[in-house]
Amino acid sequence: MPTEKKDPRAVRTQRLLKQAFIELMEEKKFEQITVQDISDRATVKRVTFYLHYKDKNDLMYQCIDETLNELHDKVNEKVSFIGNFDFLDEQPHPSFVQLFHQVSENYPFYNALLVKNRIPYLTSRLLEIIHEFVSEGINQIEPNDENLTANRSLIIKYVESAFLEVIIWWIENGMHLSESEMAFQLMNLSIKGPYIHNPMKNKS
Repeated sequence: MPTEKKDPRAVRTQRLLKQAFIELMEEKKFEQITVQDISDRATVKRVTFYLHYKDKNDLMYQCIDETLNELHDKVNEKVSFIGNFDFLDEQPHPSFVQLFHQVSENYPFYNALLVKNRIPYLTSRLLEIIHEFVSEGINQIEPNDENLTANRSLIIKYVESAFLEVIIWWIENGMHLSESEMAFQLMNLSIKGPYIHNPMKNKS
């Protein structure tokens, strides 16, 4: 069944409204933004807004779903951790790079809704994607629980929480490290932990 072609004018209007919403979210709290504010910033009539969205919540949820669905699809394209990849090499796994690339590509969105305003729906949905990513990686790399240092579910929760806060930290600092550098460092931390050598090994 062929995909229904969208009206280019509707697509353009929705893009303007989403962009206006993200810009306003970088400037003020969600509760302070009105539909009129969004319409004015997008240079469309208020009645036009309601042709596309029920209210500002509907617009926000659609923005989040659209961006995170793309993140999920792009990261999953490269999520296989088995095969010929050498995790001890000085290169980040493509899936880690893709994760940071997608965040970088949508920096205004994440800065506005994850940092300036910590929107619960975005945080929970992003954590779901990271959870899937982390679970898949750990399960592929080490399926045997006996070779893990802690309970598998606890490890996944620990790592996924760290991933989220590292992404937030990166955005807060203006993405001061490259996508590849962030991917490599986070991959190393996930696999090796924070120490090159065990600092407690020679302690008496």
